[in-house]
Amino acid sequence: MTESGRFQGFAHYLRANWPRFFRLYAIIIILLVGIGLLAEQGWWAFVPMVTAVLLLLAVLLVLGLWDAYQRFDAGGIQPHHRLFEMGRIRAADTFVYIDLGERRRVISLSRRLTSGRIVVLDVYNPQWTRSKALIRWRNRLSHPLADPRLSWRDGAFNLLPLPDSSVQAVMLCEILGEFWQDGDRVTLLREVRRILQPQGYVLIAEPTRNQINMLVRGPAALDLEPEAHWRELLQRAGFALLDMENPRGVICCMRAQKPSPTRGQQLSLPF
Repeated sequence: MTESGRFQGFAHYLRANWPRFFRLYAIIIILLVGIGLLAEQGWWAFVPMVTAVLLLLAVLLVLGLWDAYQRFDAGGIQPHHRLFEMGRIRAADTFVYIDLGERRRVISLSRRLTSGRIVVLDVYNPQWTRSKALIRWRNRLSHPLADPRLSWRDGAFNLLPLPDSSVQAVMLCEILGEFWQDGDRVTLLREVRRILQPQGYVLIAEPTRNQINMLVRGPAALDLEPEAHWRELLQRAGFALLDMENPRGVICCMRAQKPSPTRGQQLSLPF
């Protein structure tokens, strides 16, 4: 279970999300057959319209594959590594990675550490995250090899198994969007705030509804939240947004800080 080879993360994503791509591919094949039948019957007036639909679906398929490559393959954006750099995490640091059992990204991050350690909190529960792709993803995973840089724990979005103010950084890479209820997202972020030390960082990556993703994902992009949603969510959870990057327009990477007690009291004063 490594990211050392090209296209491994991309292939793993395709296996987990195969129904989406298979439907597009099947429709394209049906349209190709339909164009042949229309031509055979001499119904040439319909051929341009069907061809246009065929080309549109083919573009959506190619762009969907490009998006998957950018987010999940070692040759793409690798948003988890972007977050690592935004958080200024060093090779000897310890930080928390909140996961839903995907594992590949956190194993890749562990290779950047020497004496540092990642505490991985798996908060998956099928009642809170209903994605069938996530279920398929988890079912294909084997248990990772023992690594002193990785500590694996089970948790819950409303109760992370760590003491108050005990960690300096927490990373969530495409995790919050898997929770279908907005209240669950806020609850998880507030738990993250609880375990963070004052002035500690929360590092978040989520695809957002923008022009690039509307082009890449088509109508499916309407299910994505805009950047403003994540800004407001962080504010509601008590964080101060510091940095935001949107590499290639595919995914939004954010760094927010837990204010110190004095700063937090100042922010809460009415003006």
